[in-house]
Amino acid sequence: APSETALAHTSTMEEQDENLLKKVADSVMEVVPDAVAPPVQPKLDADFGFFFAYAMLILMAAVPIYIGSRRSVKDKDNKFKKEDIMTKKDAAMFPIIASCTLFGLYLLFKFVGKEYINLIMGAYFGVIGVLSMTAVSRPVLLWVLPARLTQQPFHVHFSQEAAPATAETAAAATATTSASTDATAPATAAADAPPADKGRVVMVDFSFDYVDVVAFLVSLVIGVVYVYTKHWLANNLFGIAFAITGIELLAVGSFQIACIMLLGLFFYDVFWVFGTDVMVTVAKSFDAPIKVLFPKDFWQQGIFANKCAMLGLGDIVIPGILIALLLRFDVTRHKTARPYFHATMVAYVLGLLATVSVMHVFNAAQPALLYLVPACVGTPALLALVRREFNQLLSYSDEQQDKEE
Repeated sequence: APSETALAHTSTMEEQDENLLKKVADSVMEVVPDAVAPPVQPKLDADFGFFFAYAMLILMAAVPIYIGSRRSVKDKDNKFKKEDIMTKKDAAMFPIIASCTLFGLYLLFKFVGKEYINLIMGAYFGVIGVLSMTAVSRPVLLWVLPARLTQQPFHVHFSQEAAPATAETAAAATATTSASTDATAPATAAADAPPADKGRVVMVDFSFDYVDVVAFLVSLVIGVVYVYTKHWLANNLFGIAFAITGIELLAVGSFQIACIMLLGLFFYDVFWVFGTDVMVTVAKSFDAPIKVLFPKDFWQQGIFANKCAMLGLGDIVIPGILIALLLRFDVTRHKTARPYFHATMVAYVLGLLATVSVMHVFNAAQPALLYLVPACVGTPALLALVRREFNQLLSYSDEQQDKEE
């Protein structure tokens, strides 16, 4: 009996001690809740880093489109060549070719190994990136370097002897000459041809100056840094140069052709992002400057941060080609105002904001063209209807404009 009483007393003491400890713990929680609660500051930093990273991506998308569009407005001596202008057939085939290329890269990464593919493609894009950066950085260097560096250009010219004419080609040339009604044409052609090129085929012919040399050397240094470090800053410099060059040189020809291409790429993007893991896998595996990057932990790690958000160059160049076309349309229709260009630029930025917002809410990859195509096609079409210029917009053609000028 005494032992049972002692055990009961001991049990009661333990219960009292346990209750006392609970009261103390509750008191501590009330007085110092942050001592055991998870800190809020890291979550706020993560959200700020996310939004800042995507704000920088949007900026790095808008600036190349603006610069590339301005550079695409050619003077009368530097128009688009007919073979460089996209046709309706080219536009219709573009999503199919892009799909085959994308799926081919996916299979290569799956079965060959991304280290070998990235080694080859990295070297290729490194060389192309150096050339693109050289062309893009020249106007910037012209503001900085002395003007005398452009006064003594170099000229590289390679030509070879033309193949000897056969009897058939000689007879055809004689017949054509004798049938000509313009007696001055042969003399004019002979006068225009450089004496050194008579009877020769020009293989290489280009000029450059000291500014080009400086631009090339700077670009080469950035290329070496990119190849050896794969740093996101070097990647972005090459990516932006690619985007500007692509928007400047690629011409869709007309608004109709642009709509055909963008509509096809709309379904291309939606299918490969939502329907498969192909797009996301290639984007994450492909270590080449075909995207712009900005780290979400930039404020914590600075330029050494590596948790990067990305935006593919296709989401910049494809809408940028249409926006550049609209700027050229503005130039032909309006003396100073650029309504279609400015309105579509704003629509593009809003489309990217919608992409980022949906991606943040659902925490899943989004096909940017799902939002960009309706914004970039619908805005100029609606504006043309309001301004009663829809027929002019549909009938505009880069090729036809070049002929008129």
